[in-house]
Amino acid sequence: MDIKNIYYFLSSSRSFCIHIVFTLNAIYYVSQAGLNPLQLVLIGTIMELAILFFEIPTGLVADFWGRKKSFVIGTFIIGVAHLLEGSFPEFWAIAIGAALWGIGWTFISGAETAWIADELENNELDSVFLKGARYGSIGSFLGIIVSVLLATAFSVQIAILIAGGLLVVIAMISLRIVPETKFVRMANDETTGFHQMQQAIKGGFAQIKGNSILLGLAAITLFVGLASEGFDRLWGAHFIEGFQLKAEEAVYWFGAFYAIAFLLNIGILKVVETYVKKRFTCLLLVLNGLLVMAMLFFAMSEEFILAILLYWVIASLRAVNSPLITVVTNKQLQSQGRATALSMYGQLDAFGQVAGGPLVGMVALYTSVQGGIIMSAILIIPTVYFLWRMRKIA
Repeated sequence: MDIKNIYYFLSSSRSFCIHIVFTLNAIYYVSQAGLNPLQLVLIGTIMELAILFFEIPTGLVADFWGRKKSFVIGTFIIGVAHLLEGSFPEFWAIAIGAALWGIGWTFISGAETAWIADELENNELDSVFLKGARYGSIGSFLGIIVSVLLATAFSVQIAILIAGGLLVVIAMISLRIVPETKFVRMANDETTGFHQMQQAIKGGFAQIKGNSILLGLAAITLFVGLASEGFDRLWGAHFIEGFQLKAEEAVYWFGAFYAIAFLLNIGILKVVETYVKKRFTCLLLVLNGLLVMAMLFFAMSEEFILAILLYWVIASLRAVNSPLITVVTNKQLQSQGRATALSMYGQLDAFGQVAGGPLVGMVALYTSVQGGIIMSAILIIPTVYFLWRMRKIA
């Protein structure tokens, strides 16, 4: 199988399984596990803390023992996490599952993109990452549909267990079919493993510190993380509380929100992949400026249809943001230490989400849900500033 097709298979199949779970987990947590609001918040915090603490150690695994091994391990762990939470609808199992999910994701984060960048020797990265994101959106869309079918035919719990089992199978298939021919191990036979790891971390910092574009991207990653967790927690509440959606109605509306958002993502990513061949920083500048305005209008919207349209605009802009930032970042990184450096970006994002979620939550608590969303929009504004500074050099 062609190396690009393998990458697209990994992106789409994992997204398919994960979104079977993500579409249903809120219903499962509340209806079957009986979690209270504090426990719901703690689940997200536990996951992000796991990502924060494990990003760099798992990045070192990818740089020392192989990118393929790293993302295969990560996919397997995420599968086990869903099997655990689906087997025991109790807080302790879901909390451990959330921690495992975060750890598993850190094995994938950075490693998979470093693997494909190495195998392609940094050629065609813009096209491959954008197409990979598009295939991921297709997988997510199909996962939403299948989640509803499985939950209707069997139960929410069975759907989660099936998704977990499929992820374990995907890990096993990946172990067999994924080639790794261009990996260069960060090692020096004359030094200890601990010293090698220290050197890898220093090397990752040195790459970022010595490159103004990578420094700007680090700041952007931090502020995107600060804004994203709060918005992810509040947009649904804005629809439910602001427009008095009943629980029965919300299930169908939220399914439509997700499904159409992913269809739009697929189309927009295809347009970007086809027509945008360079000047990605300028495009990111425009997209993030539009994102700030869309979030502000979404927060202040009092018309249901307008709020829906704005949500889809926000979801589409965020979906394009991520692969474009990945393209710009990977083009600046050297092969040796790439996964460790990328893990540092993942850690910045996780730190931003851990810090930003409670900050935005406090604003929402003492003002309103709309006030929290406005705060999220404000936190994105610095990304526009950094992208403006980078527009002529990246």
